[in-house]
Amino acid sequence: MNAAIYALPTPLARREADVISLPTRTKHGLQQTLPFEWPQFDGANALSYVAPRVTIEPNDSFDPRPTSRNDLPNARQWSIRLVHGIVEVINGVRPSSQLTRWLTPEVLNLVQSRISAKNMPRFSVRSVHVCETDDGVAEVSGVFGTPNRSFALAIRLEGLDGRWRATSLIWAV
Repeated sequence: MNAAIYALPTPLARREADVISLPTRTKHGLQQTLPFEWPQFDGANALSYVAPRVTIEPNDSFDPRPTSRNDLPNARQWSIRLVHGIVEVINGVRPSSQLTRWLTPEVLNLVQSRISAKNMPRFSVRSVHVCETDDGVAEVSGVFGTPNRSFALAIRLEGLDGRWRATSLIWAV
């Protein structure tokens, strides 16, 4: 899609504004901030010069970016749902692919290795406790099991790319 970009002067300007530089594209094809610049005019209706924003470090990395606690959902509510989801995967009633967004690949492989056989008793979640140890970091401990037996679960959650993500999982099954 080709589009023409026109820079028009303000209605009361005395001379026509000139575009000094045009937008550039990154190596990924994404358009950066449009760096338009107008010369200053004398008079009451003059435009003040505003320097274009320049990115000092281009963000070409696809690594996960840490997220602050203020930009994340409630850790307790979110971890309760995650523990229930992990236990459902262990029971074999939920596909593990549904958790790929919230688990790192290492944790997902660990969960997939614990999927129960069809004749195993079904586990249920008994309790979940959350402690936020640092900004964007939460540690979750949970208890699940059958009516006659209990098991423990510990998860480290980190705020990455605007969502909670389980980066470590330890359990005793």
